[in-house]
Amino acid sequence: MKRLIPAIFIAMAMLTACDSFKAAVFEDEMVMPLEGSQEDSLFYKVSIQYASKGMLIPAMEKMNAAIVAQAFDMEGVDIGPLEETAAQYRENLIDEYITENSGMVGEIPVLTWEDTLTGEFTSKYKGWRNYLINYYWYRGGAHGASTYCQIVFDAKTGDVVTEADIFTDGYYDKVASLMQAQVKADIEADNPEILDLLDLEEVVPNTNFSVGPDGVQWLFQPDDLLPHAFGPLFVTLSWDKLKPYLR
Repeated sequence: MKRLIPAIFIAMAMLTACDSFKAAVFEDEMVMPLEGSQEDSLFYKVSIQYASKGMLIPAMEKMNAAIVAQAFDMEGVDIGPLEETAAQYRENLIDEYITENSGMVGEIPVLTWEDTLTGEFTSKYKGWRNYLINYYWYRGGAHGASTYCQIVFDAKTGDVVTEADIFTDGYYDKVASLMQAQVKADIEADNPEILDLLDLEEVVPNTNFSVGPDGVQWLFQPDDLLPHAFGPLFVTLSWDKLKPYLR
């Protein structure tokens, strides 16, 4: 079976008009039929933004390494430069698709796979820069699945910012209580009938957060706390509410 050569290109894009920081985009896209006479195919697309200008080189390298490591979470594979890691990811996916589906034509109803990975800088707030990774995959069935990962970077050093960098020691239980009260109030105001579907005790700081003028926002994956149809759950606490627990 002939493998199609993916189209890869890098396009420069300025993140904001008033910020010297610039991001480039690595893109890799492919459609590969499972069999020459079959419509079933592997649909694959990667679009990853990475820092390209406006920071010291060591800081950019640190930031980009964290993006690559988080985006291409391939167990047992050494994480290298973006292009090399994406190529290895693509080859692994092709091998998996062929191995699992070759010889199965006519035996199972769906042989089409979709695999989409995107990453982008979403906003900057004070000395922090937010990044969002979305991975969508479909392997047959009623619907595909998505996961979302938020990363907060120190905009100057390129370091990943953790909850422990923002909050004082002992913050966890107190912030968890605030989160539970906030999500309960939000759901009661907008969609009270789903409150019985949610275990409030599972709404706790989960390291998957972003920062902005409205405060800190945590993201919970679809299916984690609510049925898939509701999508991801967001919980935002204002800086005023969090003030007693901030460093």
